[in-house]
Amino acid sequence: MTAPQATRKREPKIRENLPGPQTPEGLLFHYRPHEAAQWTPFTGRTISDMIARREIDYVFNGRDNYLTGAQIIALVERYTVKPFVAPAA
Repeated sequence: MTAPQATRKREPKIRENLPGPQTPEGLLFHYRPHEAAQWTPFTGRTISDMIARREIDYVFNGRDNYLTGAQIIALVERYTVKPFVAPAA
């Protein structure tokens, strides 16, 4: 009897030549979580987990979860730390 084969790690499919989320065609383009990760400070897995916990806005088409370019921009702005400015006395 032989040991069972180890399963292969599944790499997510990332499409080529994606428009940037800040471009006019990218604002409404649907990005998969692993594709959106290149413009955010998160990994694709983290974005998928945030979607599963309903922490961020996303698009659900009945089968898959997507982020639009506008949602990616909003996500980045949400987690951007702004510099501290002391109030004028």
